[in-house]
Amino acid sequence: MSDPLAEVIGLLQPRVVLWKQIEGSGRWGLRFEANSDVNFGVATAGQCWLRCEGDPVPLAEGDFLLLSGPPAFTFSSDLGADVVDGERALAGVPDNHLRLGSGEGQVTRLLAGHFAIEPENAHLLLDLLPTVVHLRAGTDGAGRIAKLLELIGDEAGADRPGGSLVLSRLVEVMLVEALRSAPATLEHPPANLLAGLSDPRVAAALHAIHADVARPWTVADLAAEARISRSVLAERFARRVGLTPIEYLLSWRMAIAKRALRQGNQPIAEIARQIGYGSTSAFSTAFSRVTGSAPGRYARRRTAE
Repeated sequence: MSDPLAEVIGLLQPRVVLWKQIEGSGRWGLRFEANSDVNFGVATAGQCWLRCEGDPVPLAEGDFLLLSGPPAFTFSSDLGADVVDGERALAGVPDNHLRLGSGEGQVTRLLAGHFAIEPENAHLLLDLLPTVVHLRAGTDGAGRIAKLLELIGDEAGADRPGGSLVLSRLVEVMLVEALRSAPATLEHPPANLLAGLSDPRVAAALHAIHADVARPWTVADLAAEARISRSVLAERFARRVGLTPIEYLLSWRMAIAKRALRQGNQPIAEIARQIGYGSTSAFSTAFSRVTGSAPGRYARRRTAE
């Protein structure tokens, strides 16, 4: 059976590109500008405050944090502390271990990093995640992620054969765990793939799309797979996923096409056939409408980059 979430994560190929350790004592504050990355962190000692969207969030030892394409955010010892520019401060330390504050009083330590993901389809992941996912210490999700972070840290610090493959798989597992745990932290989860998969009828339609993306699906066909009426599926799918069934089908087809064009090892006609287009021209028209670029031009630009 197809697994839509696993396929999305596999297509994005997330990997860790930077680790940093932040250590604060006494009064301290650190500000980071808005970015389009997926940032993660775990409090390994002490406690501090996060300011991002909405109310300030208290972080305690063992808490896990995921920030998805966040606006500007700060970490601080208290809500009144002065803050310094985080990227500038980190650039000034050779070992990515930043120490802040007076050196006295409570010590807080944060281990943080961010994912690099394939840029063509980054929106698929950003659309899956709320801006802030906060998993408190002691919860199942935070506990499993803590074990994964230990393995990631061990692998990143070693020089073993196959290390890059092991790291990429561990990061994928950590991201899936964070995604699975995210809805439980929200009173009103946003419409996205995860919400769709939580609805058995909508999930049946999603599994059908991912199992046979080339099939010329109609809403009626997908409703038959879900065993509900066409109108009910259309309403529930849009409410849960945030797209109509046909919009989601198009989005997933284009995501597959962009990856194939970037890899550059298949003719455009073959890519078109694999995702359900009867002709290269039909595929080119759809791809250009979605991306603003013809498939051939898109592939040449990505190769040059």
